[in-house]
Amino acid sequence: MLIEIAVGVVALAAVVLLAFLVPMLIQLRKTAEETERLLRRLNEDLPVLFHEATQAARNMNQVAGDMREGAASARVLGEAMGEIGQTINHVHGLVRGKAGTLLMNLGGVLAGFRAAFDVLKQKSQSLHQGGHSNGG
Repeated sequence: MLIEIAVGVVALAAVVLLAFLVPMLIQLRKTAEETERLLRRLNEDLPVLFHEATQAARNMNQVAGDMREGAASARVLGEAMGEIGQTINHVHGLVRGKAGTLLMNLGGVLAGFRAAFDVLKQKSQSLHQGGHSNGG
């Protein structure tokens, strides 16, 4: 009778083992099929994604190069504007210095004209009053 009980326990263990193994194997097969589908889809999509990522990197490099060129151009423009400012300051200084000299010279010329006018006025008055002129 002990052998029969042992055979029954072994048979029961085999049934319980099959009851757990069969659903697990079915689920394992489904998982393997899903994994296979995923891998196929990755094989289809990854080259496109790699191509797009490469193109995006190229575009970023192009934009960075364009920005570098723009910054260099802006620097050159800024330096040129600085040079123009220095030239304007230099011309302003010259004009201010020359304007003072010009005003002084103009003042001298006007004083000379005034003196000459006064001399001519005095001679004219002395001739009208019947006086003699030294100039003949």
